[in-house]
Amino acid sequence: MNEPLDGRPEMRPGREAAIKSLVLENLEESREKRARWRRNRWFAWGGAGVLVVGIGATAAGVVLQAQTVSNEQIVHCLESDQRAADGSYPGGMGSLASANGEARAIEAVEFCTMMWEQGAMEPGFDPRSTTNAPGEVPEAFIVCVMPDGSAAAVPSSEPAVCQRLGLAPVDGGDGG
Repeated sequence: MNEPLDGRPEMRPGREAAIKSLVLENLEESREKRARWRRNRWFAWGGAGVLVVGIGATAAGVVLQAQTVSNEQIVHCLESDQRAADGSYPGGMGSLASANGEARAIEAVEFCTMMWEQGAMEPGFDPRSTTNAPGEVPEAFIVCVMPDGSAAAVPSSEPAVCQRLGLAPVDGGDGG
């Protein structure tokens, strides 16, 4: 073999064509791999998106279907038809249990009206004071079912307020 003086092999036309062909073949393979990777990535993200939407819709459908009040010992009187910044439901809570232990969750609106009238839902209410000013009662309430199965009287006249708050509406039209 004839080697040039600088130690590199001589570049013959056949060798040059083989190297060029190898480089082009390798370049084409990497393009195909990248295209396949992009395609697979779209399928994976698309599938994950469909899965998340499906789970969310199923969960929303299960949670927001009308329910009966299963925990009749407690009633929540919400201060607002909006959730707090931390996702909680601001308001007070009270017990409706009678002397024989039976509760009447259907009386949630009356109970919460009384709390509003007494000023218990007003900012600055002091439960130890006997001189709290009376509160202003909202015009309407909608009864929703809390995640623990207890009733919640929401100050609102909007029929869809329960769903907007992520609560279930009361089954059987007891909600207002």
